[in-house]
Amino acid sequence: MKRLISLLWMVVAVFYGIAQNTQYTCNSKYKVTLPNKLELQASELNNVKQLGGAQVAIKTLSGHITFQQKGLNSNTKEAFSKYVRVIIEYFEEDRLDPTYGIGDKVVVDKDVLYAVNEAAEANCKASKTPLIKIMSVEPLTINGFPTLYFSYKRKGWEGQPPVIVNVYRIFNRYESVTLTFSYREAERGQWGSINENIIKYFTFTKKY
Repeated sequence: MKRLISLLWMVVAVFYGIAQNTQYTCNSKYKVTLPNKLELQASELNNVKQLGGAQVAIKTLSGHITFQQKGLNSNTKEAFSKYVRVIIEYFEEDRLDPTYGIGDKVVVDKDVLYAVNEAAEANCKASKTPLIKIMSVEPLTINGFPTLYFSYKRKGWEGQPPVIVNVYRIFNRYESVTLTFSYREAERGQWGSINENIIKYFTFTKKY
């Protein structure tokens, strides 16, 4: 009897988890599952189609999509007291590049560390939010796809609390995605689990 009850609770937990997330497919190129406390940023460049259940298809002309805390699109007052962004950019690899199609695993060496530091500083300079420190740089494998992951802390906009930025560069031989997930450090407990969604559910539609 106890075993039956345990199994029933497991089933309930699975369905509850599914109900709390939505799977997004973008331009038929990749899929990512994110919690429903995020919403797709409104844009005239996006065509959104509900596929049924917790699945949504997005077609975009911009090459990237942005998710934000739920309520910003409708100007909900409470939403403006928080900050989270998930920005996903899709790239096709340059066919003229000598490394085109190699698809080797990611190796973190001094050149990569230098490039990560330069990228973080450039991003912070562009947003006028000074870099505080690089937190992590490491190779990952996300559902079979080699990934360069790095994170850093930057100052908040105009005196707001510091922000943690997580960057995933995910490779699939002839294509790649840069997924940038950022949130206020003070709100880590609310948004930090999104990292688990990215690692567990992100996938390209076709593996090369």
